[in-house]
Amino acid sequence: MVSCCICSKSFKIECVDVSNTQARKIHKKTGLSWTCKCCSQVGNDINELKEVIVALQNEIKLLKSAISTTSQSPTNSLLDTEKIIQEISEREKRKCNIIIYGNNEENKTSKNEQLAVDTVFVKDVLSSLSVTDNDNIKPIRLGKFDATKTDRRRPIKITLPSENSILSVLRMSKELKKSTRFNNISITRDRTPMQLELYRNTKIELNQRIANGESNLRIRYDRGIPVIISSKLPVSPTVN
Repeated sequence: MVSCCICSKSFKIECVDVSNTQARKIHKKTGLSWTCKCCSQVGNDINELKEVIVALQNEIKLLKSAISTTSQSPTNSLLDTEKIIQEISEREKRKCNIIIYGNNEENKTSKNEQLAVDTVFVKDVLSSLSVTDNDNIKPIRLGKFDATKTDRRRPIKITLPSENSILSVLRMSKELKKSTRFNNISITRDRTPMQLELYRNTKIELNQRIANGESNLRIRYDRGIPVIISSKLPVSPTVN
């Protein structure tokens, strides 16, 4: 038998793939330990939660630094604290959303017809990115519908089951450029107005640095924050 070092439950070694030699060392507490599958999963969940907490702490520091450069009255300080809380809450709401750009709207007479067409399109895009968990996808067109336009490309927002699904889609989205059908389609996270403003400012800085003679620069997200980094290959001033 071998005992889990966390929950202390005992298991038969042939059931958990532990050798007799290993079991004896674990029993004698020689420094070798073993963790059952259940406790290992709990440990993995804890590590994921720690990463989320660290990311939120970084976001809080960034938001606080944006408002700490000027002296403020107690009232203003409370208002800024409330803005920080609202921003974090808004980011949490959007964390499983993505925005799909570039798909032209069909000339449909009803919202239900357009919804059906958009649903098929979104599922086809996700399938091309090897995302199979898309049964409950509900696409939402963003912005006001303008019937006078013949070329309507309002972005489509969708919600995926988990943040891992979002990361998978974003990593694979570059493959769309190689597709004949979806080469004009791009995908991004659903970002808050503050996040979009931060990206725009970073993009302006990037363009200025390139105009001043710097090369091999691009924008990369580091823990959710856009930063300018050096790249081995030259890039154009316009960065998606």
